[in-house]
Amino acid sequence: MHRLNKSQKDKISQFKSITGANDRVAQSCLQVADWVTDVALDNFYSGSPQPDPSPVASGSGRQKNIEALYQRFKDPDQDAILADGITQFCSELEVDPADIVMLVISQHLNAASMGEYTKTEFEEGMEELGCDTMVKLKRKLPQLRSEMQDPRRLKVIWDYAYLFSREKGQKCVQLDTAIAMWQLLFTHMHWPLGDDWCSFVQHNHKRAISKDTWTQLFEFIKQVKPDLSNFDSDASAWPYLIDEFVEHLKKERAEGTPMEM
Repeated sequence: MHRLNKSQKDKISQFKSITGANDRVAQSCLQVADWVTDVALDNFYSGSPQPDPSPVASGSGRQKNIEALYQRFKDPDQDAILADGITQFCSELEVDPADIVMLVISQHLNAASMGEYTKTEFEEGMEELGCDTMVKLKRKLPQLRSEMQDPRRLKVIWDYAYLFSREKGQKCVQLDTAIAMWQLLFTHMHWPLGDDWCSFVQHNHKRAISKDTWTQLFEFIKQVKPDLSNFDSDASAWPYLIDEFVEHLKKERAEGTPMEM
């Protein structure tokens, strides 16, 4: 029998720890999936060794399939997938371009700019996802959506969203872009103060959002109760914008006047 290398042994151990399968099943599933762990896990949980209508491609075959996908979506005049190609990409996935899953996919592709996937980003990202067909990626959408419920992945996606939202050459995110991205994230994070926050910054900040504010807002959401009862401005070095938001919200609550959107 073919001797397993260290990477393959590590993948077998990872597969077993996730699924509880034995060595034989783990190795068989991984071999069928050409040692792409995500594909092997999808196949295992679907109860089928080859859930995709097409056979699992070999390593070189998979790369050719991904390159063909890139060529299908790339802009005819530039070596990148731009707005029209992303719209077509979403259409084939049957998702709205504003769907949160597109942000998750973009994070897996490590896309540097909104509305653009470079050749390297797309091909390396699809390889990392273990998807060389749109059918496979479409089947993976529920798993990608569920990443928003994983605290570790949520933090990665939150941090990535800031970088993704910056315009090229800019260090900060423009306010309207930040609000739109927050509204998308808050919908899936179920933060009770999300609308209040967006209203506050829209009416009182009127400037671009710094990375420190973006990062600290995530910690604020995690640590501070919606009733603000455990907020202590002296104990934590919150950015001034968060301090002002808490002060403003307490005042609005004391007066019994909800903030307007």
